[in-house]
Amino acid sequence: MNARSSTAARRAIGMALIMALMSSTALAQQQPAPASPPPAAPKKEQPPVLLEADQVDTDNELGITTATGNVQLSQGGHVVLADTISYSERTNVITASGHVVMIQPDGEVMFGDYAELTEDQKQAFVDQSRMLLQDNSRIAGYQAERVDGRYTRVTRGTYSPCKLCEDDPTQPPTWQIRAKQVTHDSTSHDIFFRDAVIEVAGVPITYMPAFSMPDPSVDRRSGFLTPTIGYNSNLGMFGRLKYYYDVAPDKDLLFDIMPSANDGLLLGTKYRERFTNGYLELQGAATYAKNPQASSSGTISPSELRGWAQGIGRFDINDAWRWGFDLNRVTDNNFLLRYNYSAEQLLTSRLYTERFAGRDYFNAGIYGFQDLRPANTLEEPVALPLVNFSALGEPGETLGGRWSYDAQYLDLWREKGTRSRRASQVAGWQGDYTNSLGMVTTVNALLRTDAYAIGNMKDATYGGPRDDFTRFRVFPQGQIMTRLPFVREDGTVSEMIEPIVAFTAAPNYHNSKDLPNEDSQDIEFDSTNLFRLSRYPGVDILDGGQRVTYGVRAGVYGNGGGSSTLFFGQSYRLQHNTDFATNSGLYSRQSDYVGRLELTPSPWMDVSYGVRLDPNTGAQRMHDFTGSFGPSIFRVNGSYLYINKLELQNGSVADTTTNLQEISGGVTSSFLKYYTVGLSTRYNLAEGGGPVSTSLTTTYQDDCYTFSLIMERDYASRIGLASGNRIYFRMIFNKLGMFVSPAFTGTSH
Repeated sequence: MNARSSTAARRAIGMALIMALMSSTALAQQQPAPASPPPAAPKKEQPPVLLEADQVDTDNELGITTATGNVQLSQGGHVVLADTISYSERTNVITASGHVVMIQPDGEVMFGDYAELTEDQKQAFVDQSRMLLQDNSRIAGYQAERVDGRYTRVTRGTYSPCKLCEDDPTQPPTWQIRAKQVTHDSTSHDIFFRDAVIEVAGVPITYMPAFSMPDPSVDRRSGFLTPTIGYNSNLGMFGRLKYYYDVAPDKDLLFDIMPSANDGLLLGTKYRERFTNGYLELQGAATYAKNPQASSSGTISPSELRGWAQGIGRFDINDAWRWGFDLNRVTDNNFLLRYNYSAEQLLTSRLYTERFAGRDYFNAGIYGFQDLRPANTLEEPVALPLVNFSALGEPGETLGGRWSYDAQYLDLWREKGTRSRRASQVAGWQGDYTNSLGMVTTVNALLRTDAYAIGNMKDATYGGPRDDFTRFRVFPQGQIMTRLPFVREDGTVSEMIEPIVAFTAAPNYHNSKDLPNEDSQDIEFDSTNLFRLSRYPGVDILDGGQRVTYGVRAGVYGNGGGSSTLFFGQSYRLQHNTDFATNSGLYSRQSDYVGRLELTPSPWMDVSYGVRLDPNTGAQRMHDFTGSFGPSIFRVNGSYLYINKLELQNGSVADTTTNLQEISGGVTSSFLKYYTVGLSTRYNLAEGGGPVSTSLTTTYQDDCYTFSLIMERDYASRIGLASGNRIYFRMIFNKLGMFVSPAFTGTSH
């Protein structure tokens, strides 16, 4: 018999012996048969026991069976691995020693040097225990005890989700909880701590007499979230307590309670629910507090109800139709910033329905807006309603191209301002053709019609409201654009140069000042809209006349993904059109030169630079630069924007008194494996400008812990909100929660 056969035989014999010894039949055979046996009580059938070992020995006098060498004992999903396992018939106790591993059916794994456990493995004792949970979190301690197959109690235990140091596993993990007793309840899926201390890098930072947390198998659970305590110039001393309520698998609720020294009590809530055909999310907060605001006599601070409401809903009606809503309203401009809910400056609310069918799209809704910017004094309109329809034909089905159709109805209502209604439709066609030389020609044609009904419009001469009136306009437009790309392979790079020429034709239309300009207030002329049919962002102002547009695009593209591209172009209008602002770059028949350079030769460099130059003098009209340089160990980023006195209002020319000029920059450095430092600043270079904001952030982040020290300075001036310095730190413990320190603040001057 060879060695392999001998080992298999020993293992087979071992399994047979252990199964016989651990069965009630075997125990009964060792006792003399009674004269008249009493009736046996029904006994719950135990799952079979399977054993594998290199060697099995039995002591019949002591009733002890011992298995040694790569021992594996399994029963009903419970598995025990050890160097040696012994079973006592008299006590029904199994002992395991040497590299003991106990695997539970739920995936929990416990390690130890020595263990004692009952036959059904519901009771157990483990010396020098180490427990591995489902998410690789660890509980270790002096001793561990399993009770009733449900509780695992660890004496003088520690809990941590962090990996141990590979070079020195004896070092404490990044953070851990050290407790007098740690108890894991496998039924309720909770971990309980008694006399616990949270340690970071082995240093105690927080003591808690008792607390609990869900184990890794819990996706969500009702309970209090990590509280926040802080101080700032607006609220004074404040606290924030959040309670999460798990209503059902498809819905939950969050309560937000925030008392503060200056504003009293703020109450908030958030509700979420999933449906078979959509979802719903509602959120809001309210407080009764002072609301500083400007008045004719200065700043006043009346006490009033302040609040915010937000809602999102999306619901499918069928495979093609759905409806939804977005609600976002606040009582005053500073509420969201003051209570740290959001930094949004423009809030949009809408109720709509839409349809998707192939290439067709339909949307109808009502829209409302709220502008929270301090300098804004205009009344925001309400769209009652806005209806859009778009359709697109199959490629090549119509004269070798594809047709398109867009229609829109817009009704803008203001309580005290102009009310305008507009019905528009655009029928278009586009064809793309390539000849044998590689020349690509694109032909566009469209016909636009608009009908306006205007009411309550202010008379420019007399100042009073005009009578209601209507206007109708028809506007055809076409364009032919030709591109001829030349490409050459040069080693590992491809070089391309592509001249582009386009001719655009439309009636020499002069926009009427009778029509309100709602969507074309400003024009940003650059390389991105040079070849577009209309250089205006909206449709209230039309870009008419005939013009020739020309430019050249060049690029170098590496096989590894890097690239560098350059574009430069201009347009020439055959007629003079005074609808454009003086400094828009389109006022003269010969437009400004526009160009853009984009460099991404490698991951350590990303640059985009746009420029606009006067065609006669070469004067700089616009610079737009963004870039980042360097590896992660030291990366610099920055941006610069300059626009020369540009403003367009209702089609008339009006120059601003100062240029728009702003610069921002920052540095990030991952100078060590887990450490990152970031510095950023923003500065307004225009006349009367100054610094806008500055921040410095230092972060340590590994697989289980994040610590950030944040220093900020805000120079913005808002009534009711203090601007100035703020310093605080934030700690995020993986699997446990987040702690934000009180903020040290100081008002800037």
